[in-house]
Amino acid sequence: MWKVERPKGTTLRRDAQERRERLIQAAVELYASDGFEVPLERIAERADVSRPTLYRNFPTREAVTIAVMHVHIDDLAQQVAQWAGRDDAFLLGLRLLAVKTLASGGLGKIVSVHRQTPSSVHGFRSGVERILTDPLERAKKAGLVRDSFEIGDTHRAVLMIAGGGLGSHGDNVAVSVEEALNLLLLGLAPVGNRPK
Repeated sequence: MWKVERPKGTTLRRDAQERRERLIQAAVELYASDGFEVPLERIAERADVSRPTLYRNFPTREAVTIAVMHVHIDDLAQQVAQWAGRDDAFLLGLRLLAVKTLASGGLGKIVSVHRQTPSSVHGFRSGVERILTDPLERAKKAGLVRDSFEIGDTHRAVLMIAGGGLGSHGDNVAVSVEEALNLLLLGLAPVGNRPK
């Protein structure tokens, strides 16, 4: 339910593929700046394509949302792959997701997308859990995260960290996210390993 499938046996011409990629990039940008409820016509306009082209590629708002979420999941997967040998890769993933949450306009937009497209949110959550499961286990073995923390708790942790940065602007966002992550870690670390 996660991918926007093309009919079997069809391939896109290069120009059609370029238009599709422009649509996805425009949607990523506009979702971040204007929220998930941005008029689809603005996405077509930003991508410099016609509305029929938009609807031929993405027949519904949910299809557009899934494509945008796929971009973010791919980015998370690439980042986590770069951190493959690090015990703190899970914590770095939490930080990345919190920053992405804030960059997309914060928690209000997450609530609206959850109301409109619960199946795409489920796909996103599943993707995050799939990508962060092994890093979470490494963090537990390294004593960075308590054993009782479950992968499904990741989403709450991200929102808590992002919430810590809501009152910040500019360069202060990164500092606020870092402080919120450190506060959360006090609750995640095993009792004997808590920082003093």
